[in-house]
Amino acid sequence: MSSMHYSKELKIRVAKEAMLKENHGLEHIIAEKYGIQPFTVKRWRDQYCEFGEVAFKKGVKPQKSERERQLEKENEELRLEVEILKKAAAFLANVKRD
Repeated sequence: MSSMHYSKELKIRVAKEAMLKENHGLEHIIAEKYGIQPFTVKRWRDQYCEFGEVAFKKGVKPQKSERERQLEKENEELRLEVEILKKAAAFLANVKRD
């Protein structure tokens, strides 16, 4: 299956239409109108909400926000802590009690 290439203008138009309050939950109808998949409508809407029109500019990859980077770092630290706690719990479960 080959990927389709859509114009920036189409992506913006679809994203703006999907953002309208009255179109909430109707991504499948917007998708049918433009001949695209509903998940594409959702993805374009989310990209437009987060990055604006720069999300669809060729050759420009939208940067993650400072908050998003902070949350990813915190998430990784929490994953490491969970692994340590799992190992500690397994070790303590095997320790003989007096």
